[in-house]
Amino acid sequence: MKQNPGQPADALQTVGLTGQNAAELRRRAEEKLQRQRPTDGGRRTELEAVRLVHELEVHQIELEMQNEQLQHTRAQAETLLAQYTDLYDFAPTGYLTLDRDGAILAVNLTGARLIGIERSQLIHRRLGYLVSGADRPAFNAFLKKTFAGEVREFCEVAFPRVAAEPLVVRIEAEAAEGRRECRVALLDVTDRHRAAAERERLIQELQTALARVKALSGLLPICANCKNIRDDQGYWKQVEAYISSHSEATFTHSLCPNCVPKFFPELDGTAPQPATAGLPHPADVTNSTWTQAQRKKATP
Repeated sequence: MKQNPGQPADALQTVGLTGQNAAELRRRAEEKLQRQRPTDGGRRTELEAVRLVHELEVHQIELEMQNEQLQHTRAQAETLLAQYTDLYDFAPTGYLTLDRDGAILAVNLTGARLIGIERSQLIHRRLGYLVSGADRPAFNAFLKKTFAGEVREFCEVAFPRVAAEPLVVRIEAEAAEGRRECRVALLDVTDRHRAAAERERLIQELQTALARVKALSGLLPICANCKNIRDDQGYWKQVEAYISSHSEATFTHSLCPNCVPKFFPELDGTAPQPATAGLPHPADVTNSTWTQAQRKKATP
């Protein structure tokens, strides 16, 4: 039994051992410890040390192999990341990530180019504030439906540009898992809207032209004697009235050479007669002139 260095004699006396008994007890304890030790303790310790070194060396090689594999995997991941980053940034479609308030969390280079603002200046800006004022209510309603629904939503809005016509884009969006963000695609449809506006303008011009022009077509029932024409309502009209109501043509009246002797027999010769010396030539007589000539002729 070990003695406490502070009070050896007192401790031995407490347990009832004298100095001789303590020495005997120590000798017996050492003998017992000797019997408990294996006879080949040195050999066993040496083998354990060799095995431990071997295990450590194998573990070191395993770590080196794992490190090589990790380095290879990291190189592949960096290559794929560069490829996908290139595809993301230079895709023909603009891609954005928006939060529930419409703030831009991420945007590719194409999206920044379409909007007309540097990518670094777009982060955390609300996309709705960049939309034209006329389309802003429609965009806000679209964003609300995107986070509330289960399907992809879309709308078309315009982005004003300095010294250029507005950029018209089609926005398609779908809420991500958790509905805290949504993925957005921007498609430039300015050319399509320009073509549609031009088409509408041409259609309007054609409709205006058609409203002015009334074409005559089909069979026209005409009287063989008086030459009046029967209209769609069954009324007989003079040729001038019918054509005027179905076209933009206007009429002036004169006399052909065959009708001059009938209305002006005194003008049948080559030289004018005294009674008709002041009348205009029948070929130049208009409606008003014809009336005036008739009045002069009737004057005694």
